Amino acid sequence: MKILEGGNVFKDADGRAVTQRINQTDVKPTLAWLEQMLPDLDLQNNTLGSTGIKDTSGDLDIAVDANQVSKEQLEAQLRSWAASQGFKPEEYVKKSGTAVHFKTPIDGRPDRGYVQTDFMFLKDVPWSKFVLGAMPADSKHKGRERNVLMNSIAKSMGYKLNQLAGIADRETNTLITNNPDQVAKMLLNKTATRQDLASVESILQALSTDPERDAKLADFRAHMEREGLPFLEDTMESADPYTEYNEVNFLARLRDRIVNQGMRPLIEATLMEAEARIPHIEDLVFDRGTRGIEEAMSIMNHTAKDTRKHTTVKWDGKPAIIWGRDEQGNFVLTDKSGFGAKGYQGRATSMRQLAGIISQRGGERGELIGIYQKLWPMLEAATPAKFRGYIQGDLLYTETPPAVSGNYEFKPNFVEYRIPVASRLGQAIGASEVGIAAHTRYKTADAQAEPIQQVKLNTVPGLLIIEPSVKDIKDVTPNRKLVQQLRQVVSQHGADIDGLFNPTELRSAQLSDLPALCKRYVNSRITTDYANLLSDFGAWLQQNVTPRKYNNIVEYLQSPRSNMDGISAAFTAFLLLHEIKMDMLAQLDSQEPGHEGWVLATPAGRAKLVNRFGFSAGNRAQNNPEPAT
Repeated sequence: MKILEGGNVFKDADGRAVTQRINQTDVKPTLAWLEQMLPDLDLQNNTLGSTGIKDTSGDLDIAVDANQVSKEQLEAQLRSWAASQGFKPEEYVKKSGTAVHFKTPIDGRPDRGYVQTDFMFLKDVPWSKFVLGAMPADSKHKGRERNVLMNSIAKSMGYKLNQLAGIADRETNTLITNNPDQVAKMLLNKTATRQDLASVESILQALSTDPERDAKLADFRAHMEREGLPFLEDTMESADPYTEYNEVNFLARLRDRIVNQGMRPLIEATLMEAEARIPHIEDLVFDRGTRGIEEAMSIMNHTAKDTRKHTTVKWDGKPAIIWGRDEQGNFVLTDKSGFGAKGYQGRATSMRQLAGIISQRGGERGELIGIYQKLWPMLEAATPAKFRGYIQGDLLYTETPPAVSGNYEFKPNFVEYRIPVASRLGQAIGASEVGIAAHTRYKTADAQAEPIQQVKLNTVPGLLIIEPSVKDIKDVTPNRKLVQQLRQVVSQHGADIDGLFNPTELRSAQLSDLPALCKRYVNSRITTDYANLLSDFGAWLQQNVTPRKYNNIVEYLQSPRSNMDGISAAFTAFLLLHEIKMDMLAQLDSQEPGHEGWVLATPAGRAKLVNRFGFSAGNRAQNNPEPAT
């Protein structure tokens, strides 16, 4: 569930946000004004996340008890107020998923500007307030990471964390409890209370003597590694036990997983994870030093020789859907959870069956079921009778997107797309009601996931299946001057870069996460710029790692092994790769504008070309004020 919309729902004709951040001192007066308009709602005691806690907030997140008032009722009240003021209601009130959004005058005064208020409709407000509450001020982690950790523990014990309901049985989906104190006792120990679940740090402390600690942390450790975030070193006294655990026991854990699950699930999971973790091409310098630089250049050179062959569009849709025909020819439509379900048959062969599967998951699912009801006849008609296997894609829209200033605009997930109406793709979008970006193929339900280039389906009026490949694309070329400068950096300081990121040296200095920290740092700059990248690194580290870790890094960089030269050269290489990427991105966007980015898939490897100061920055702003990959 997306709880933070980031204050970007309301925009003018040019796509600029018409709401602003709100100062902490204005939060209570604004909520008090809203309560006068909505006397049946207690707003000030039902804020979510960091609303009213930080110096400023991007929006006001409010929990609304869905058992007492419906979205339609609240929407009608807000629209009535807007109309009474002579405003256009559609410019002040919008709906999405489980929320109603309101363009709210700060302190009730339009002359003070507007803030976006997100009314989140929840079935169990006390539980959701606990799960979605702000982290303690001294925590180094976000609430999202705390919840991932709780779910990791729950999963190891046969439970699952439901943010809308409580702790449920993983197999039957039966709710066990929504009492935070009882949850703490279940997940941690018999004496634990909800305070022990307040942060990542408090949970780790509560598990410090738990004999099942490693199993409970397994999923959380994997999540942090996928996100490129440090795990435990910044929150425990020593990283050594976990470094040793990762290195010594990796083969044993791999063997156990193969014995218990077989190779195919392991390979499929790895492929799907790799698909989701395609690196930014400039980040390869942090991942693999000079080998990463050479890999990046080789990927770009392959792309330059045959851009159409090696380039696909990167789409950001939601939800992910899977459809096709089983071995008997029955049409199947489901989502990722249903497709891989083990405890039940999730590959629905009728809309009634699919509605039942979705309803069993709890929460308000009517809107989602309605979407699938619209998709079912279209996708069934599009899938040839002789087709066997399954296609995975991301839903982009279920109504023809509006045309604004010559572009079709739609925002299926985090990214807002603006596709020129006059372009080839724009014309196809204008003739459709439903858009799906297809990207993966499964030959059978148990087969490995395979990337696809083209989709051969029947034409169905109103349905647009967008293929990953782009037709009629011209070859793009890396900037020769920038490439030459990058070669000079590698020639002069390649040994320093590799020395800096030498795994043995990093482990010895207890700094194995230094490459990940570098990536977190550059990601933290995507809402500003990359000026003074090296000189600002120290200040960022002081704010984002413990004093002990900071001193270790300073000592490591100031060692006589030229590590200062190495970090300087690494950031220089990063910047040059970024400039080369942006130039290639501009060449691609000039031919097919409006996309989130592009994926380069070549014999040398895979990487993505994304404008981190545009699409990635917008993605981050909607979710988290901290770095995100």
